[in-house]
Amino acid sequence: MGTTLNCWELVVTYYLISLVAVQTIIEPPSPVNLTISWKNEFCLELSWRLPENVDENWKNCKYLISDDRLSDTRYETCVSLEGGVNFSVQTQCNGMQSQPVVHTIAAPRELVKDFHCFYYSSNALNCSWLPTNQSPEDIHLYYAYSETEINVSNTSECRSYRRNVGGKTGCLVRVDFRTLKVYFQVNGTVNGSSLRNTFKVIPKDNVKPPAPKVKITKKENNLNLSWNHPNISKSHCWNYKLNYSRCQESLNKTTKSNSETIPYDPRCQYRVQIKAVYSSNCGEGESDWSGVEIYGEEDWFSKVIAIVIPATLFLFVILFLCCFMKHKEKIFPKIPQPSMTYKDTLNSSKEPKTFKGNLYVPVEENVEYKISLEKEPQLPTMQPDC
Repeated sequence: MGTTLNCWELVVTYYLISLVAVQTIIEPPSPVNLTISWKNEFCLELSWRLPENVDENWKNCKYLISDDRLSDTRYETCVSLEGGVNFSVQTQCNGMQSQPVVHTIAAPRELVKDFHCFYYSSNALNCSWLPTNQSPEDIHLYYAYSETEINVSNTSECRSYRRNVGGKTGCLVRVDFRTLKVYFQVNGTVNGSSLRNTFKVIPKDNVKPPAPKVKITKKENNLNLSWNHPNISKSHCWNYKLNYSRCQESLNKTTKSNSETIPYDPRCQYRVQIKAVYSSNCGEGESDWSGVEIYGEEDWFSKVIAIVIPATLFLFVILFLCCFMKHKEKIFPKIPQPSMTYKDTLNSSKEPKTFKGNLYVPVEENVEYKISLEKEPQLPTMQPDC
């Protein structure tokens, strides 16, 4: 019995020691004193440290922040404040992580809304926005670009603003965008306070070139469709959606080439549209549909549909109305008037009838009858004048 108790004591003691050890490993010390300092309009530095008097085992820990694993207690990045920013820092030791420490930068007051920038040529971004109710008249747009996340260079102000009745609504930014990221800042003064909004744009993921222009030429029994590649990236980054109609038949194709050959039917008219689509291997985006290019005369079947059928319907309506007016009485006959005999029968119950001439009345025995016969009135005889 004593041996059994000693065994249980050993098991419980081992469990408690293990629990304390696991508890110690699971909870590395969380970082403290998170501070932020701005390096320029778009980039900042976040710093922290471990609590004082921590065990020596924690001094060689790593740190997790924004999916990055760091050895240093500093973190540099360039950010967009659109919607606000949250930074979460955790200590990591022996595969275990501490409780996260979060630092939040709230979203600033909105100077503009619906801010967009589209990459529409090899050296230009077309940016636009909508003013808000508190948009100042002295809005300015600044931009800088970078190939990394920790630094930007060449901060410049827009030189080609687009204006509307309400003020500035866009900017044409011309610069070499082989870089990966572009940062924008819209600033202005509202009620004496200087405000700013910042945005980040990755040009390759916001591509929108002008719509291609289609050229149609006839060669033997075919039509050759051709167009130019957009002035962005290499030709292998582009696919093309082709919509065209032949007579009343609608067709479509997708191709990587900048030309296409289709069979030609001289009886038909051809209508062609095209759209350029940026390949997912290169980025994201597409152009608008091009204008409709027409080749050939309108086909005879369309003319029949457009002229003969409406004329036939009009003629049918006229004939129908004529026939209806002619046979209206047969289709909707008049209700006949009651006959004189039927009228007399109806009136007999209302007033006595005056009879002319002799009336035979059957006589029953022991019954006296009095019948008054009125004579027919005599018209006066007209005597001629002597």
